[in-house]
Amino acid sequence: MTRAQLLQAAALLLGLLSLPACSPGLNWRTVQLGHLSALLPCKPDHASRPVTLAGQTVEMEMAGCETAGMLFAISRTRAADATQAAQLMAALRQATLAQVQAAAVHPMPNSGDAQTSFDVRLDGKRSDGTGLQARVQWRTQGAEVYQIAAYGTHLDSAQTEPLFGEAHLQ
Repeated sequence: MTRAQLLQAAALLLGLLSLPACSPGLNWRTVQLGHLSALLPCKPDHASRPVTLAGQTVEMEMAGCETAGMLFAISRTRAADATQAAQLMAALRQATLAQVQAAAVHPMPNSGDAQTSFDVRLDGKRSDGTGLQARVQWRTQGAEVYQIAAYGTHLDSAQTEPLFGEAHLQ
């Protein structure tokens, strides 16, 4: 991944991290993004922008919100065709892990085959160097690649289970 691609991914994540705080805290609601239906704990902001991943420029749609010191986000990109989705998912995964300076990555038991789904917990750092925990899941459906993520100083399953447990592709 080139420096420019890493900077694009960094700008994308930083944009989501700068979303205004939502209230009331942990007021879960269903959000639809393409074929993905997920629960977010606050009213999400939506954004879309071009990003370069795996040597191709794709449009990334995002929905995310921040509450109780945590960021919850979902995103969708689309490969040129279904045969390139796994490559695009791998590039998105690499960009995300680089952005959060992932020091320890722990695959979850339901991680899948890394071609169509991948689910991890990780320890990393924010851009200011402070500690960060995250849970990130990537999924593909046809040519579409989805990322589901929660970021915070400390995450536990009670805070993230509604997001990951209820997310599904239609």
